[in-house]
Amino acid sequence: MKAVVHIKYGPPEVLQIEEVDKPVPKDNEVLIKVYATTVNRTDCGFRSAVYFISRFWSGLLKPKYQTLGCEFAGVIEEVGKDVTSLKIGDKVFGYNDTKFDAHAEYMTMTENEAIVTMPSDLSFEGAAPITEGAHYALCDLRAVKIKAGQNVMIYGATGAIGSAAVQLAKYFVQRLLLCAILKC
Repeated sequence: MKAVVHIKYGPPEVLQIEEVDKPVPKDNEVLIKVYATTVNRTDCGFRSAVYFISRFWSGLLKPKYQTLGCEFAGVIEEVGKDVTSLKIGDKVFGYNDTKFDAHAEYMTMTENEAIVTMPSDLSFEGAAPITEGAHYALCDLRAVKIKAGQNVMIYGATGAIGSAAVQLAKYFVQRLLLCAILKC
């Protein structure tokens, strides 16, 4: 199968399209044929390793995971024998910033990772870019511990993280306000 790989850190020019082995799912994994992916800030950060601290996860001197791509959408082609929540033919999308792999024709993930079936009215191209910004926005909003009655200001709400933060903050504020009224 084809994959975009990098064997050293650096600018986009370190990326090469190469022929690599197709992954084989373990008992608790699914094999996903990737139909759409993105190139986002996480991928670029791990590719360049300009922020040296990222190397503690990605490999100190050279990339431990040579195929990047943390956002994806695709179809499950194989399931391991222990997988119960997903099946062959499911359209799925998700996020994987631990081992990446979405910049390839196929990737594997466990069913317990950040992977979910796609709504029927969502395209692969529409599903793939949903997760990375929402992941960071959700982490940030949970960290500030919003309470009912508080105002929330999101500075820079035009990118993936900011636009997701606006939507999530609205949801949290409404939910907390409803809970305060209903004494949840």
